[in-house]
Amino acid sequence: MSKIKVLLVGPYPPPYGGMATQISEWHRHLAKLETYECAILNIGESRKANLEGCIPARGYWDFLRKLYGFTARGYIIHLVTNGHNFKSWLCALICTMAGYLNGRKTVIVFGSGNLPVYLRQVSGWKRLVVRTVVRGAGSIVVRNKDMVYALEEFGDKPRIEVVPGFMGLNGRQFGPLPQAVDEFCNTHEPVLGATANLSPEYGVPLALQAVQQMLKRYPKLGVILIGIRPEAEKHLSELSLVREHVLLAGELAPDVTLSVMKRLSVFLRPTYFDGDSLSVREALAVGVPVVASDTGFRPDGLRLFKVGDCVDLCHQLHMALEKRMAAPRPSEPRQFEEGSARRMLELYRRL
Repeated sequence: MSKIKVLLVGPYPPPYGGMATQISEWHRHLAKLETYECAILNIGESRKANLEGCIPARGYWDFLRKLYGFTARGYIIHLVTNGHNFKSWLCALICTMAGYLNGRKTVIVFGSGNLPVYLRQVSGWKRLVVRTVVRGAGSIVVRNKDMVYALEEFGDKPRIEVVPGFMGLNGRQFGPLPQAVDEFCNTHEPVLGATANLSPEYGVPLALQAVQQMLKRYPKLGVILIGIRPEAEKHLSELSLVREHVLLAGELAPDVTLSVMKRLSVFLRPTYFDGDSLSVREALAVGVPVVASDTGFRPDGLRLFKVGDCVDLCHQLHMALEKRMAAPRPSEPRQFEEGSARRMLELYRRL
């Protein structure tokens, strides 16, 4: 039987992040299946570098040439993008148009929870671009119902599906714990953690304000910020008041991130909007309590606080910490499967 060929298009590590991690993990999953052949076309920040495991896109023409080359060879085009800016939609348009060469075998995955906000303000000829993508792509995958409702204004509902990006922990590895993280955890208790960058939507200043307040009750409290490098300290004015209680861990590989999560007392997600956070589901899977902003879509099993509300955030953190201190720490991760892999494979077969 001939193999189903898939070209994953999107950002590839490094740097590590939600979409890049999803592409990496999905590529790993497909590589284990004998009936699939998979390649990655890197269009992220490191797109011009020669990275093992992916194909570089060294410019617009190089991207087009390689994209259409794979399309002509019968590959399903699987784009992973945010959907909350016009550059993302232009990329989706290019992949959609390329799909017309192979029978519209194009999957567009939008991962940003801010997509509905963006689509409400898009106007003029940009609406035509959105409409062309929504109506022309073979299938569109989003992370929550709000994103579905926003896209329905531009096209048909049957081809829009909600599929979480988390594929479960089966087969995932836990990497070595960085020495700096180990030493930090040995000198701080309890330890919170978050995956973030300096973009405003990640809510890092809010998290640091909460740390300042929580120190009154937990004087040895610490927080590990995964994804933010030490040199970024100058961009965080709130950091100066709690510096000895914060570890800027930088970008960590997915397997190392899982090991760091296992050492946390609580995982924190203070974002101002979200699609379906991969890190939240990973933290839940390894048995770590999660406190997250109420962005309108979250999985079950975590504590929610009002978006941007530091007082409510501190309250929910206190409740989570008290419950965690009274309960035994799980010895093994929860090996549950979200079913996302099966649904994506079914989508491929339909195309």
